[in-house]
Amino acid sequence: MPEQRVMRKVQPGETPVDGGTAVQDHVDRPVFSGNGQFDYVCVNCGTVLAAGMNPEYMTRRVRIRCARCRTVNMAAEIPVAQARRPRERT
Repeated sequence: MPEQRVMRKVQPGETPVDGGTAVQDHVDRPVFSGNGQFDYVCVNCGTVLAAGMNPEYMTRRVRIRCARCRTVNMAAEIPVAQARRPRERT
């Protein structure tokens, strides 16, 4: 049985330009399934969002909205830096 890892809540301003948010349709069905070593669970309610995934697939670009509590989660363990510099206003 895979070990559980708790995802973390996405903080304001750390949404990368090159990423998207996967939406879990049903509480009993993870968004992603694989043959890896970890199950990733919601930081708020503990629902399994990604089952059997390896960390190299759960990057800063992967965000998942939980079907039970609607929290947007991410697995990246470090804060996400902006992918692009902000425009200079003149």
